[in-house]
Amino acid sequence: MPEGLTAWRAYLYAVSFIALIVAILGAVDLIAVAIEVFVYPPPRPYPVPPYYSGLPGSVAQVVVGLVVWGYHWMLLKKEH
Repeated sequence: MPEGLTAWRAYLYAVSFIALIVAILGAVDLIAVAIEVFVYPPPRPYPVPPYYSGLPGSVAQVVVGLVVWGYHWMLLKKEH
């Protein structure tokens, strides 16, 4: 196998990097929702079932980002 950076390896590194960034941004959003829920909850005049609109998107970002990153990183490890 030739050494060096091929187009395939560059693609794998680029997709791995982007997927990891997506997962990190999702985790940051999850932390922000957790702070909103547990540390600084908004005052409520009457009980309303809480719905946090950022939660499903954040969880999806973390899950999809980690799955895509893991798959491409595994392909990179097979290349070596």
